[in-house]
Amino acid sequence: MGMQDIGHFNLICKNTDLFITLEERLYKEFPKFKNYDTYFQVNTRKIKRFKTLDENGIKNNDIINVFVLDENNY
Repeated sequence: MGMQDIGHFNLICKNTDLFITLEERLYKEFPKFKNYDTYFQVNTRKIKRFKTLDENGIKNNDIINVFVLDENNY
């Protein structure tokens, strides 16, 4: 399992939304990711889950990468 499992997935959101709310919406569409320890990056910077999109420096049309940690331990 990896990023290729998601491919292109767009979410409509506000710049004041906490990233964690977007992560929750992503997991509703891709529930198997709930079983893994994941982290997210935008423009090579790690995203802080409990900060807003603005606070994370995420702009319209930015690509967010999903990474799975310790996949072999699950």
